[in-house]
Amino acid sequence: MKSCLLAVFMCFLLLGGKAQRASAPALKEFEAFWKRLHTAIIKKDYQALSQYTEFPLVVKKSLADTTVQTVGREEFPAFFKNYLELPVAGDFGNKYELLRARKTLNEDDIALVTDDSASVEDFEFQKVNGGWKLVYVYATAEIE
Repeated sequence: MKSCLLAVFMCFLLLGGKAQRASAPALKEFEAFWKRLHTAIIKKDYQALSQYTEFPLVVKKSLADTTVQTVGREEFPAFFKNYLELPVAGDFGNKYELLRARKTLNEDDIALVTDDSASVEDFEFQKVNGGWKLVYVYATAEIE
């Protein structure tokens, strides 16, 4: 019984360690990265966006299956332009309008930032060679 409880306790300890929030410096660094990324999105500056992206970018285009596609540096501007035009449910007409409203991170976003990964909206980020990079996009339309 004791060994079983000890095993359960160790599992919780390990899981808790994996789900820890980012340290204050890492969070501050990610917030600065998000501000630069957000500015590039608003300006539709695909050259700047590609500097914040790890290629090939992994993209999931369908909620119906688990397959993913990759987008290379050359295809990225056309892909991201199309992504921004995808419709969304709610008060915003498309992904661009939704992202325009996301200038700062909210509490849910902050809760998903660790020292080496983060998620905001349809984007997943990782630390790559010491810097933040966009590594995964859920490029699916959200229609009501």
